[in-house]
Amino acid sequence: MVKSIRIPATIPFPPLLDLWEQQDEKGPDATRIYQFYKNLAEGRFTTTKCKDCGKLLYPPVAVCSECLSENLEWVDIPKVGEVYAFTEVRAGAPLQFQDTVPFIIAIVRFGDYPKNGIQVSGIMFDLSSEEVKIGTKVEWEPLEILGPGEMRRYWYCFKKA
Repeated sequence: MVKSIRIPATIPFPPLLDLWEQQDEKGPDATRIYQFYKNLAEGRFTTTKCKDCGKLLYPPVAVCSECLSENLEWVDIPKVGEVYAFTEVRAGAPLQFQDTVPFIIAIVRFGDYPKNGIQVSGIMFDLSSEEVKIGTKVEWEPLEILGPGEMRRYWYCFKKA
C-alpha cells in the first residue's frame, strides 16, 4: 500500500521546494536524476553508484563526488535500514505536514555505511519518539504527494520493519 499526503491547492511552492518539474525528463527544471522520481513512482527507492570507483552516492547525482566520473548506474537501496538518529517534530512543521504532527524525522543507514552504504533522512508518520530508538530497524515505503490540483509526485518515508 502506498502512503499518501495531500497538498492544499492554495499553497504555491517555489522551485526549490517543489520538485514537480524535476520528475519529468523534459522541461525547464528537468535534471539528470529524473529517473530517481520515476523509480519512486514505480515503488523503487534508488540512488546512483559510480561504475568507475564504486562509490554509492546519495542523494543521486549526475557526477561522482569521489572521482568526478559521469559513468553512473541506478541501484536499489536495501528495503530495511537502521535508525542512526531521530527527532520528533511537534510544532513548526512545514505547511503540507501540519495535519500529521507529531512525526519523526530520522536518519537511517542502509547497507554497510560508510564503506558500502548510504545514510538517508526521512519522515516517519506512524511512530512516536517513545517507539523509536537508535538501532530500530525501519523500512522505506513510497509516499505519494497529491496536489495541488491533479498533480501527483512521489517521495519516500519510513516505517518500523
